[in-house]
Amino acid sequence: MKKITLLAMICLITVSSVFAQGSPDAKSSKEPKPLKWAIKASEAGRQDFEALVDIAKEAGINVEMVVLPDPKAGEADKLLISLMAGDSFDLVISADSNMSAYYNAGVMTPLDSLAEKANFDIKATFGDYPASFDGEIYGLPDSVDMALTLYNKDLFDAYGVSYPNRDNWTWEKYIEKGKQLTDESIAQYGGFNPLWAHYNYMLAIQKGANHYKADGSANYDDPLFKEAVEFYYNLGNKHHVNPEILIQKGKQMPLDYFTSGNVGMCVIGGWASTWLTDTAKYPRDWKAGIVPMPYPEGYPKSSSVVVSNIWVPSTSTQKDLAFKCASIFAQNRYKFSVGRIPALVNLTDEEIESYINDNLLTSFAGDDISIEDIKAVWFDSSTVPFSEKVIGPAAGPINKAFVEEASLYGIGEQNIDVTMKNIQTRANKAILDVLK
Repeated sequence: MKKITLLAMICLITVSSVFAQGSPDAKSSKEPKPLKWAIKASEAGRQDFEALVDIAKEAGINVEMVVLPDPKAGEADKLLISLMAGDSFDLVISADSNMSAYYNAGVMTPLDSLAEKANFDIKATFGDYPASFDGEIYGLPDSVDMALTLYNKDLFDAYGVSYPNRDNWTWEKYIEKGKQLTDESIAQYGGFNPLWAHYNYMLAIQKGANHYKADGSANYDDPLFKEAVEFYYNLGNKHHVNPEILIQKGKQMPLDYFTSGNVGMCVIGGWASTWLTDTAKYPRDWKAGIVPMPYPEGYPKSSSVVVSNIWVPSTSTQKDLAFKCASIFAQNRYKFSVGRIPALVNLTDEEIESYINDNLLTSFAGDDISIEDIKAVWFDSSTVPFSEKVIGPAAGPINKAFVEEASLYGIGEQNIDVTMKNIQTRANKAILDVLK
């Protein structure tokens, strides 16, 4: 009996000791798991992403990047399918225009309550940049891609054309200078813009038009959109500043055709400024310059923007930690990207000046681009930003309608009135399909 009692006491002491110390499994379960950051295959290995992971680690947060296939035109989004199936991810970075599909699918976490819990003031930090749906914030903006005009200084010099004026750069002046630089006999053009959807409607938005009416239907019967389509294709067909659409397609001109040296100007997102800084990929023996995106004469200065947002999927099991990490990413990513400016509205003048000197000025030193040039392009508070993309129901089908219908107008296969009627009809049908 004494032996049994003694054994029982030893067992009791052992069990008590284990519970007092906590079992290895119980103890380890309290440690936060690495946050799973879903990225596209084309983003794997990006230095700015790697830098963000390092910054998170310094803050005590481990982040694991999970690579998913890039979504292809006409194919289902692998990330969306995965999230709808319940797979757990904690962080995603998307352009604001691409987020509505995830919101409609119900796979995004609203951030207002998480911000309140973390005592983080989103509005004071990011102003109006965060992606929001139905009055709730769903994304923290990590950077803003603001459009600009790249131009070839050597080509301007060779033809005796004065450089674009950064303080008064209108579409009318773009056309005027572009004509002086164009020589179609040697495939040289004053301007070049890739065949992307937003060029079809950018002028309308700069003049104050909206993609949607108050009732949610398409607004492409607004005469400003007709004017915008005509304006875009007239750059090639009438003014011969840009190559005509058939020439672009026939010669398969790539989106970075500006770097060939045969183009005077290119109006494009700020991300393309890396064409100037990546001399290993784009070697050249000519100097380039930058000025803001042109705007219509008689209207306020404006520039298209694409806002990149970090959001937390609804399947995240560590939402508070994910929000903390997202706030760290959002406040630091711009430091590691050329051509993507901070979305922070609380930076001081000294911080902006330091950022320009440390991150941008040295990158453009070989082209003699000045601090005044950079400020005019990306830090002019009088410039009105507008979304480069359609943000709202059926954005994808709407862009497709513009590309398909307007290109028929551009090659003379369809008149402008039929073109705009078809775009309006297709857009309204796509909107209804989404809202069913």
